[in-house]
Amino acid sequence: MALLVAAPPLLVSVLTSMPDSGWRGMLLFGGALAVSIALAMYFGTKISQPVQSLIDDAHALAIGVAGHRSRIQSSDEIGSLATALNQMAVTVEHRNAALADSERRYRFLFDSNPLPMWAWDADTMLVLAINEAAIEKYGYDRDTFLSLRILDLLDPAEHARFSSARLPFSESKQSAGTWRHRTARGRQLEMDVITTSSRRLGRASWLSVGIDVTARREAERALARSEEQLRQSQKMEAIGTFAGGISHDFSNLLTGMLGYCDLALGMMSADDPVRHDVSEIRALAVRGTDLSKQILAVSRKQIVQPTVLDPNTIIQGLDRLLRRLMGEQIEVTTTLGPDLGTIRVDPAQLEQVMLNLASNARDAMPAGGTLHVATARVSNQDVQTFGLDVHREWIVIRVTDNGVGMTDAVRERIFEPFFTTKERGKGTGLGLPLAYGMIDQSGGEIRVESAPGHGTTFYLLLPRLGELPTDLAAEEDLPELLTKQETVLLTEDEDSVRVVATAALERRGYRVLAAADGESAIAISGAFPGRIDLLVTDVVMPGMNGRQLAEQLEMMRPGMRVLFVSGYTEDAVLWQGVSLDKRTFLQKPFTSLELARRVRVVLDQSPRVS
Repeated sequence: MALLVAAPPLLVSVLTSMPDSGWRGMLLFGGALAVSIALAMYFGTKISQPVQSLIDDAHALAIGVAGHRSRIQSSDEIGSLATALNQMAVTVEHRNAALADSERRYRFLFDSNPLPMWAWDADTMLVLAINEAAIEKYGYDRDTFLSLRILDLLDPAEHARFSSARLPFSESKQSAGTWRHRTARGRQLEMDVITTSSRRLGRASWLSVGIDVTARREAERALARSEEQLRQSQKMEAIGTFAGGISHDFSNLLTGMLGYCDLALGMMSADDPVRHDVSEIRALAVRGTDLSKQILAVSRKQIVQPTVLDPNTIIQGLDRLLRRLMGEQIEVTTTLGPDLGTIRVDPAQLEQVMLNLASNARDAMPAGGTLHVATARVSNQDVQTFGLDVHREWIVIRVTDNGVGMTDAVRERIFEPFFTTKERGKGTGLGLPLAYGMIDQSGGEIRVESAPGHGTTFYLLLPRLGELPTDLAAEEDLPELLTKQETVLLTEDEDSVRVVATAALERRGYRVLAAADGESAIAISGAFPGRIDLLVTDVVMPGMNGRQLAEQLEMMRPGMRVLFVSGYTEDAVLWQGVSLDKRTFLQKPFTSLELARRVRVVLDQSPRVS
């Protein structure tokens, strides 16, 4: 630019000096040159200083010097450039301030968010940033967390699913789902994770927000289990209602059949040609009796006669039978815990449960194996693990086999009535529901652990008592001990039961006064002048029920003993005041011998009208 300013006078001086090459021309040329150089320096300095100032201002703006402005003030082009540069600086500062404010808000939301958040590289999957909530949730310190890959947060079982679910990076993509995570200490979490793609960190990355739904999912699973248990209970209730509706009449029919068979067999000689046929009829009636009791037990409508007993005694008593049931290919071992205490259960029911479990175990080990039965007190830790009442002490009877095991789908249905995995005709589907109902009626719980190829373990969990075992005298079967001459008032509304019961007792020497209902029994008692030693009455009768009859006759004949008889009822009012003690109650259906035994037991005891 200096040369441009000096060029005109220099050119003029050159042109002027061309004709005269003397000293005057040389002097004129030198003066012109000096003037040109002076003018160039002056104008060059005047122009270059503002330009350099603009360059410095632009550099200061480029490196982000806050508040820097150009001081050039003129109306020429340099001044216009300075004004534009200052306006640019203001715009940049405003934008930087807005960006900084946005970053502060983002950082505040990221760091102070109560939900765990983490950002991770879309390519390397390395964790790039985490907030305090994530550190607290997962238990890693910040430096360790920032050295992890996103796969390190996942449960190993989720890795394959994660690999197949990864999406190509796009700023418009969002994904959500529930994933199993692992903390630094190995605790499993269920996290609902929402992930958004972002370039906020200067690279392709994913920003994830996690919501811990472990407790909620567990509550949902617990609710599902409760709903399943409710459906199970409803199924049981439906079966119980059905069974209860027919059990009374069915029990009466079976009692009559058994009674008539016993009467017929009693009159036949050992070589009578029809004796075998009558015995077969009786055996079929007994099978019907067992089936009726099983259905009632499955539906938890069976009348229970609990006894305080030592479970070790039951296991020891079943040892020989279990070995015979399992066969030679299956080894039976037992481990009986010391200082076990007692439980209150129906011994016949508990024995039935053990036999059912052993039978299933045998079928699960067709090539042989081991059945192990163990008893023990439940530790405090196991009480919590099993979800039992922590305010009570518990006893566990554990039945373990090393058979084929069960899948989860089968295990979830094993307590459903009539569900079976056995071949048609091989099982009724009542064994495990029967066990479930029996344990439930005894105030206990039943649990099962099983996996395909790893066998099955059933846990029978029953409340532990501090009472001593009940000492019940054994019932004698000798006919002469069952034959006496007392007077029995028999009240039964079913004709066939009343007839066979009367005949069975009269053949053993008893005087029997038979009545078809409560009113008739009171009338007979009032008209009979002698002593009535025993009232045998059905609990469920039309009109006056057995409890009401016993109460009235007790006032009329103090000291008279009572034996209650029944098969089933769901009306609790009828049973109020009725003792279900084994010595004063006989459950239908029964045989003539069972009736004679129980009559003898009651007559030989002190009066027990409740």
